[in-house]
Amino acid sequence: MKTYLLALTLLTATPTVAAPRATLIKACETPKGIVFQGGGYGGISGMDRDPRSGRWVFISDDKSERGPSHAFLGRLDLRPGKPCGPTLEAMVPLRREDGATFPDRKAGTEAADGETIRFDPTSDDLLWATEGDFEHGDPPAVRRMGRDGRPVARFVAPPNLRFQPDGRTGARKNATFEGLSWSADGRSLWVSMEQPLVQDGPIPSVAEGGLVRLSRLDRSGRLLAQYAYRIDPVQDASPVGVGDNGVSEILALDARRLLVLERSGVKGRDGRYAYHIRLYLADLSRAEDVSRRPGLADGPVRVATKRLLLDFDRLGIRIDNLEAMAWGGPLADGARTLVLASDDNYDASQTNQILVLSIRP
Repeated sequence: MKTYLLALTLLTATPTVAAPRATLIKACETPKGIVFQGGGYGGISGMDRDPRSGRWVFISDDKSERGPSHAFLGRLDLRPGKPCGPTLEAMVPLRREDGATFPDRKAGTEAADGETIRFDPTSDDLLWATEGDFEHGDPPAVRRMGRDGRPVARFVAPPNLRFQPDGRTGARKNATFEGLSWSADGRSLWVSMEQPLVQDGPIPSVAEGGLVRLSRLDRSGRLLAQYAYRIDPVQDASPVGVGDNGVSEILALDARRLLVLERSGVKGRDGRYAYHIRLYLADLSRAEDVSRRPGLADGPVRVATKRLLLDFDRLGIRIDNLEAMAWGGPLADGARTLVLASDDNYDASQTNQILVLSIRP
C-alpha cells in the first residue's frame, strides 16, 4: 500500500469564512475477490460511520447476482501508514418488506439497487436508498432497516421523482437516488438524483451540463422542499461516444450547505472507463423551492450556488469510480476526516479504492 500526501486549499461559500485546508492522508486499495459470510466485497456505492461506536457500514449495489443483495458492518483504520481495510464484521442481507431477501434482477420482481446508506443518528436503524427497478415499475425509495437487515419502513420517492409510463416525464432509468444524507441536525433527510428528470432537460453532454433535484424529506419520507443543482458537462470526450456525469453522493455540512460529489465516466476504445471526480460545496441559501414546478426546462430557475472544493484529477494518482462518501472521526490535531470509496462494478480492471482526507477548519 502506498500513502500519498498532498495539501489542498478548499474554497468556502463566502469570503468572510477562513478557507479550510484538506490533506490527502492516504489512498489505498482493498484486495479484489473478498467474500464474507456469503457476500462479495465489491460494488461499494455508499458507506457511513456511526460516531457513537466508530463502526462503519458499506453497501454494495450487487443485484443478488453474487449472493443476496447486502451491506457490511465493519471497521476502518484511517491512520496514515495503516491498511485501509475494511475489517468486515457482519454481512447484512437487504430485505423486502415481507422479510424476504431481494431476488436476482432476472426473477421478474423488484431487484435491489443499493446506492447509499446512513446510520440513523437517533436510533440503531440504518437507512439505505435504492434506485428502483425500472423494468418492473418499482419506484426509487429509501428503506429503513435494523442492523440485522430486518425491514422497518419504506419511503417511496416523491411523485415527480418516480418512473412514469409515458416516458415523457419522471425519472430516467439508472439515474435516480444516488446520494443520501441526514441534515446537520438529524431531523430531516437529503436525497439527490443522479441525473435530470426527463422534463428538467437533457442529461449532461460534453457541451453542457444539466439540472438535478436535491430533495429534503422529513423522517417519515414526506417532501419538505426541492432545489435545483447544476451538474457539470461530461469531463472529456469519449472516442466511442459513451460518457456521462452525475451526482454520486452528498453530505450535509451545515443547515444550508451540502458537499456534492460529481462523478464523470468516459468510455475508452478498450472498453474501460476513465473517471473524473469533483467535489463541490453547494449553498442552498438563495435557491428557490422547485417542488411545485413541473419542469425546470420551461423557464429561468434560481439554482443552488456551487464552489469547487477539489478536482481529483489534480491529485496525481489514478482515481476510480468514487461513489461513497462519509465523515470519519476526528484526528489528534483537531482536524476531521472525510472518507471516499469506489464502486469497482465487479470489474477486474477496476479497483476497490479508499481515499482519506483530513479537513482542517
